[in-house]
Amino acid sequence: MAQGLIMPGRRTLLAGAALAVPALRRATAAPTVVQVGGLAQSQVQIVLDVLKTQGMDRKRDILVESRTYPTLDAVFTAIRGAQVDIGSGGWTAIAQFRSRNIPVVMFMPVGRGVSLDVMVRKDSPLRTLADLADRKIGSFAGAAGTATVLLRVLTKNYYGYDPAETGRLQFAGPGLLPTLVERGELDAALMFDPVASRSLLSGKFRSLGNLSDIYREKVGDDFLWIGFSTNDTYMHANPRVLSGFAEAWVEAVAYVKANPQVYQSYITSQGFDASQAGMLAERMNADYVQEWTPATIASLRRFATFARGVMGPGYLDQFVDAAFTTDFYPKA
Repeated sequence: MAQGLIMPGRRTLLAGAALAVPALRRATAAPTVVQVGGLAQSQVQIVLDVLKTQGMDRKRDILVESRTYPTLDAVFTAIRGAQVDIGSGGWTAIAQFRSRNIPVVMFMPVGRGVSLDVMVRKDSPLRTLADLADRKIGSFAGAAGTATVLLRVLTKNYYGYDPAETGRLQFAGPGLLPTLVERGELDAALMFDPVASRSLLSGKFRSLGNLSDIYREKVGDDFLWIGFSTNDTYMHANPRVLSGFAEAWVEAVAYVKANPQVYQSYITSQGFDASQAGMLAERMNADYVQEWTPATIASLRRFATFARGVMGPGYLDQFVDAAFTTDFYPKA
């Protein structure tokens, strides 16, 4: 052996190999697949597409797979039954499930309802929500969906009627509602983006009012419409995945806001001119919520009081704190 040259012994080689194995496993391990469920034709899908195509999930060692459902009832069934790991939908349903000891929890917000418009045909004589007292109204959100509850809270408290009590409130998938209004089978319909923007851009419809704006005007709070939820078992077993997903979502929303071509691509895929993407971009960018704090949850508690007064006994009789957590949302 040459003088000054130190050869590694067997123990040194084994120790080095042992250290290398975990690193190799980390480098070659497949990302954790996350099944994310949501309503078809919703704003959530636009951001999820960006999140996936830009690899924002993979860089956090997760792989998002989207599952879409035709109705919100189907989405909530999937969340409750752990058919998906994460699901998007209205927070009132999650709070109601939790009050009945169904172990689901909302862990981050998505939208404030900027695009919750009550739409009528352009030639309709109806002008305000007050004109709908004896009219047929459609909603995409189901009987207990957050958007439906908001509609009933506003009409009963500020316009003197409750469409559910008159039997004139009907439910259908979001993609079908514009057709039903156009045919005259419904007088008005509660829609959301991108369906609402597409309807306005078609020139066949106009809005009687935006529910989020009306709620802020009447109550003074910003409204929270939808968020992402999971079940307790998944939450306790996969905190890293939930944190990674929340970070990826926040990054994807920032990307969408900074890159208007995302909306241009979507608008053209729906048969409209790319120049019309501005309306969709303005509405949806204003809708995304990027604050999730105890103060936000306190505003939900205030709305729950309104909702209970409209929906009756048994609806949100308890506002259970465990229905919400801020543990996984990125800290500012």
